Amino acid sequence: MPDKLQFGLIGCGSQGQYLCEALAMTGLADLVACCDVKAQAAEGAAARLGFEEAYDDCEQMLLQASLDAVIIATTHDQLQPMALAAVSAGKHALVEKPMALNAADGRELVGAAKDAGVHLMVGYTLRFMPERILMKQLLDEGAVGDIAHVIAGQLIGGLGGWLADPAHGGGPLLYVGTHVLDQVLWVVGSEAEQVFAEVTWAESGVEAGVSLTIRFEDDVVAQVCTSQKMGGRYGWLDVIGSAGRVRTEWESNELYVESRAMETYRHPTRIEVPMDPYLPPVERGARGSMVAVKYLRMWATELAEFCNSILEERLPAVTGEDAVAETLLPLRASSFVPPLGRECGGQVPLPATLLCRADPGPKA
Repeated sequence: MPDKLQFGLIGCGSQGQYLCEALAMTGLADLVACCDVKAQAAEGAAARLGFEEAYDDCEQMLLQASLDAVIIATTHDQLQPMALAAVSAGKHALVEKPMALNAADGRELVGAAKDAGVHLMVGYTLRFMPERILMKQLLDEGAVGDIAHVIAGQLIGGLGGWLADPAHGGGPLLYVGTHVLDQVLWVVGSEAEQVFAEVTWAESGVEAGVSLTIRFEDDVVAQVCTSQKMGGRYGWLDVIGSAGRVRTEWESNELYVESRAMETYRHPTRIEVPMDPYLPPVERGARGSMVAVKYLRMWATELAEFCNSILEERLPAVTGEDAVAETLLPLRASSFVPPLGRECGGQVPLPATLLCRADPGPKA
């Protein structure tokens, strides 16, 4: 393997290009080839980012270009097929979330990566925010004692384009909701036993809003909300336990802590968490888009973790199995397949497998 990993990109839209800017910041990889079904998009990305080759056919790129790994940043419905092609060709793959539209497709991809002996990592970037890193450290050190409640959400404004199209895996649940589900599973660390969902539907056929109540095997109860009804962007994560509480908000570097188990935080404390102790330095001379500047170092940390997992021959911090778990939770709540029109509601013990992307039916 060369000193630097040889990378390709599948999906040359804005997110794919931002991730490649972040990858360049790590100093761990060379940008070799990019691909998009729109040849002009691939050629534009190659010119802007310095890829050596541009393709409009994924299979051709995987066959012809000399690659160690690929980043996959397509519409949601194409993530799993493109990642499956990549790992089957023997390439390590970092796949944008949600990785797959359902758990069966996710398991197929995880199995294919294992069979090929390559690494599969999923882009749940909130784990790489400094305040979330510190929050998890404090939780692991017992700051809140035994976790009892988790209350979390990820909200955005109205969706358009392919993000409003069920055929492409649009809707707030897969777009931003899986981020918060990943955070909940990350901090709770146990298996879910029951899921209850309330869903409202947008005219386009995707969800307008989703509220989930999740009971875990150790009697932790989580309440999760995601929607496209907010006039802006907002996310939060509250963890409450027998010895205190912690809270973070997106997009903020602040962490709120109150703990009877740690004298430093016996009284309510607000911490402004800096980047430097938690995120690695950026390669000298690195450049990035101003529109994405607040996220680039976080993405660079994520991509450095992916690269180092390959170089060190270990599992990455976020695995394909993690992504299957996030996809599976809401898909197993009975209300995601409204039996009549837009009726919702229902509580079922796991496992009961139903498809989230079902047609919500005619307007009631």
